[in-house]
Amino acid sequence: MTYNPPAGNITTSVDMFTWVNSVVSNWFFPAMIIGVWFIITIKMMFNPNATLSKAFSLSSFVCLIISVFSRVLGFVDTNFMGVFIVLTAVGVMWMHIDNTYGVA
Repeated sequence: MTYNPPAGNITTSVDMFTWVNSVVSNWFFPAMIIGVWFIITIKMMFNPNATLSKAFSLSSFVCLIISVFSRVLGFVDTNFMGVFIVLTAVGVMWMHIDNTYGVA
């Protein structure tokens, strides 16, 4: 399957990412952010000092920051960013419950 080359010159990385995102019907950045979420979560699960709630909270927060920047640049939808706001809030509550009841 062939794709049309970018219209005009690509002079910045934002232009390149805009073209890449348009080629895959605006799924490039959501897929990359979800991939980062899984990588951070799995990596932290093998850390002996981290619990699953800490891994979930950290990965959700990092992906929230990435999705906010991606939303500002127009690469992701506001609803997608909202999902990570909710996931971060759930992770913080989960981590608080773990710390309160001494699960960690």
